[in-house]
Amino acid sequence: MVNFLQLRLSLLLTGVFFLLGMQATWAKDANSFGNSQILVQSPTPTSEIIAIAGVKATSTQNGVEVILETPLGEQLQITNRSTGNNFIADIPNAQLRLPNGNAFNFRSEKPNAGITEITVINIDTNTVRVTVVGETSLPTVELFDDNTGLVFGINSSATAMQPPQQSETPPVEEIPETQTPQKEPAAQQDDAIELVVTGEQDGYRVPDANTGSRLDIPLLETPASIGVITEEFIEDKAPRRVEDLAPYISGVTAGNVGQGGLFTDFQIRGFSTGSQVYVNGLRDNYRSLIRDFANIERLEILKGFSSLLYGTGSPGGVVNYITKKPQATPSYKFSADIGSFNFYRSEVDLTGPLTDDKNVLYRLILAFQDSDYFVDNVEDNRIFVAPSVTLSTGEGGSLTIEGEYYRQDKDFNTGAKFFNGEFFYDRSYTDPRNSQIYNHYRIAAYLDQPISKDWSLNLSGQYFNTQREANPIFVALGFEGDTLTRFYRTIFDDYNQYNLRGEIRGNFNIGETEHKLLAGVEYNKYSSRFNGVNAGFFGSIDVANPTFDVPIPTGLTNSTVDFSDSNWGVYIQDFIKLGQFRLLAGLRYGGFEYISGGVPAQDDNYISPSIGLVYSLTDSASIYASFSQSTEPQFGLLSDGGFPEARKATQYEVGTKVNLLNDRVSITAALFQLEQTNIAETDPSNPDFSILVGDIRSRGFELDVTGKVTENFSLIAAYTYLDSEVTKSVVF
Repeated sequence: MVNFLQLRLSLLLTGVFFLLGMQATWAKDANSFGNSQILVQSPTPTSEIIAIAGVKATSTQNGVEVILETPLGEQLQITNRSTGNNFIADIPNAQLRLPNGNAFNFRSEKPNAGITEITVINIDTNTVRVTVVGETSLPTVELFDDNTGLVFGINSSATAMQPPQQSETPPVEEIPETQTPQKEPAAQQDDAIELVVTGEQDGYRVPDANTGSRLDIPLLETPASIGVITEEFIEDKAPRRVEDLAPYISGVTAGNVGQGGLFTDFQIRGFSTGSQVYVNGLRDNYRSLIRDFANIERLEILKGFSSLLYGTGSPGGVVNYITKKPQATPSYKFSADIGSFNFYRSEVDLTGPLTDDKNVLYRLILAFQDSDYFVDNVEDNRIFVAPSVTLSTGEGGSLTIEGEYYRQDKDFNTGAKFFNGEFFYDRSYTDPRNSQIYNHYRIAAYLDQPISKDWSLNLSGQYFNTQREANPIFVALGFEGDTLTRFYRTIFDDYNQYNLRGEIRGNFNIGETEHKLLAGVEYNKYSSRFNGVNAGFFGSIDVANPTFDVPIPTGLTNSTVDFSDSNWGVYIQDFIKLGQFRLLAGLRYGGFEYISGGVPAQDDNYISPSIGLVYSLTDSASIYASFSQSTEPQFGLLSDGGFPEARKATQYEVGTKVNLLNDRVSITAALFQLEQTNIAETDPSNPDFSILVGDIRSRGFELDVTGKVTENFSLIAAYTYLDSEVTKSVVF
């Protein structure tokens, strides 16, 4: 591992906090809740969780109004109580969620005479709590709704929803949960209220991640091991390479990072991720592309249990990058990094609303990098531009469109450690004439639209094109004594990819069971044209005294190879709650086709089942068990003219999840066994063909600890014990 020094300078300019109308300034994922005990629960909860997309506080003639912004305000269920000078209202069927899915907290300090503080927070995964703290006495609150949402009127005399007083005071009748009194809000508004907004991040921990289910399910209730690298940790770690994050999730290591880091590959539970790398749930370009950190909000890694939602691919798991989305609060950030090996990098991140009603939001991210490498004659220079816009589509829906341009000048590295009485760790055999440039374009759209009280439609799609031009490349082949043999190549690779996915999600009850249903269909198409020359053995050099003055060959013949690959799938998944049990089960039916040179080379259909069971021991602890099967296509030609069948894998897993310190710290432990059969590799005696070589098994134990121990101390730790072996092999 290369150690380097790095100096970072960051400048943050936030928007004005004193806004007419009192729109709160949000912070990202603020699910650090303190005491999560629910003191008052609705006797008739529904399975529908209503998203509250914003909170406003405005002054009125009578005091203060706090508005919970949602088009479904009349469906919110309210229970209330009082403790001392605190008025507390719980809404057990709601969540504070921005249009991009991030959670937030709202707090206003001393908004009016007699009121010390107003807070609105998520206290668990389906309950919002509104707290009004009186300065010298219990505040009085009335409740009504209008076309913007649910309104809490805080004034000097209550006309509705007066919280119950102490035993010597006759209680006031509570408003039934299925009814809210209608009253027009005060039309006249006074001066703006100063808002102090808090957004407590959970540091290195998140309470939920939908990579494992694509549903609003807490990690504690998900029967799979999911590792999350948060934005805060990425900022603290300031890694130069994606693979630098691998050691911080159990069961994950940096795989083959290519020639000097030309592409990134994670190993999950002993298996290469291969094509199982995604951006916002859609497949990323897995062919020779390094993803830049500038637009990455967090990294979620699902270990095993992935075939149901993600189709064909490696059985080890899925890597899912979550990109940064437009925000309603103006923010302007600039950062600059300087490090060893002539490393210079700067980033710009601008976001905010484009309209006064905040129905149109934007974000623009820019990054520039100029860097050498620890190997001589290798550079990694980048230009990255990522614009995005989010449009409100009504009824709580949103459409996000994001673009991406990424240019990387990353030289092809030929370096080695050579022992001749000493180690030459920085010895480079990279020809200074090497040049390799990537130009990457991507556009994606995501629509999330409620279609009724309990059902929503989710559509997503993307297209990208990646062009790689390498001219020339001198590739090391091997050593003969003190001489390194090389060959000469040129490459032009034009790669195109299309991804489409549609899903419908719904909540309903059957008897005593609560259901979250997901049904979807997806189609993926990949095509590439490879054009290049290969000059064979060329230009050997002395490793002790390398020189690069061999003339570049001319008059070579180009060769062109075309290929295309497509796959599709339909799937259904149901999450069922019954008492303390949670069941996540589903089935996927899909197919794939591979075409080389215009001739169909391989196609097949498959079925992948998955099932997982969770038992909630307490509100902060659970145990789970799961079973899943997956399919991974393999391409090649057998000596008999046929094609190898797809690899098949089966995984069994048991584990436990515990939240400690008022849900500020999470611990996940898992035992697993994963077996893959029917593995084909290149025949060593005849490289033009493949041969079936056997089966492998990977089993092990994983432990992850993440969270915020104190306000100033966040923790992430991982331990892995992995035992992999070949259970069946062919002797050559």
